Amino acid sequence: MTAVLAAALALAATGCTRRSAEQGLERITIATGPAGTLYHQIGTALTTLAQTELDVASTARPYTGSSIYLPQMHRGELAFGLNNATDTRAAYRGELVYSRPLENLRAVMLLSRAPFQYFVRAESGIERLADLRGEPVVTSFRANVPFDLINEALLATAGLSLDDVRPVTVAGVPDAIRALVEGRVVAAGTLLGIPALREAHATVPGGLRVLSLGADEAALTAMPGFDAIDVEPGPTVPGIVETTRIARMDVYLNTSVHVTEDDVYRVVRTFHRGWAQLQAGLPAFRSVRADELAPLNIGHPYHEGAIRYYREIGLWTEAHERLQRRLLNQND
Repeated sequence: MTAVLAAALALAATGCTRRSAEQGLERITIATGPAGTLYHQIGTALTTLAQTELDVASTARPYTGSSIYLPQMHRGELAFGLNNATDTRAAYRGELVYSRPLENLRAVMLLSRAPFQYFVRAESGIERLADLRGEPVVTSFRANVPFDLINEALLATAGLSLDDVRPVTVAGVPDAIRALVEGRVVAAGTLLGIPALREAHATVPGGLRVLSLGADEAALTAMPGFDAIDVEPGPTVPGIVETTRIARMDVYLNTSVHVTEDDVYRVVRTFHRGWAQLQAGLPAFRSVRADELAPLNIGHPYHEGAIRYYREIGLWTEAHERLQRRLLNQND
């Protein structure tokens, strides 16, 4: 293979190639979760907007889980991906499943504060998280390892540890939902309102019930990018049968230092300017205002292209500068 050919293949692999310095992006690929998950819905909405506004081929590429594609982003083999705050922080610091820090990862923008909670069959008679004691419960996702921390924190709000339930490991969110529908587990956790969960709610006799958090939310809110909210019953949240306290996690569009400042600048500018359009098309975007795209409660640094745009529109502050310096230096 010639040096020229090798260089061309390496550039194409990033999913964010360039026609020329003047013409800009040639292709945008955003890694997401499997089809039917919230991540894939968000990624599809973003790539649809990018293709229209930037006039470039754009694709939402589904993966089993984000723990699989974060290393690819770090190596420059993939330009963009959707990740929650816990997953990216662990990857950037080299914790959990990540054997070394993936220091090339960078944040582009906050996209959604996604609702996440345990659910059961409504006919099971289980109404509280505390009722899961001694029951088979999905606690681990092989393709989304940081979700293990989220599941553990959810159980902790009700005074439960992993030793208090019968832990079950599955590949990812679709498998967790399938395990509950097939009766192999009593409870599983997932992002609420996603198509796969809606289908399960319609399939299971009596439907599903989303459980409320326990009284002690300290373990949950201690994680960067997490809080808790009350949700009322409604058509957009199947399984909510009464006022229910659920977890909420920040979901980011991420990239790496391998993607140029100009490319990231154009992407974040396009999505910010089209934020009202994104919100009109997908409720998940409505949890974040257009002036909240660069939060301070984050565990990995921002990309220089995103910082450049946030400075232009007045979203980048001295507090952001201090955070950025601390995050860039923490692995030294």
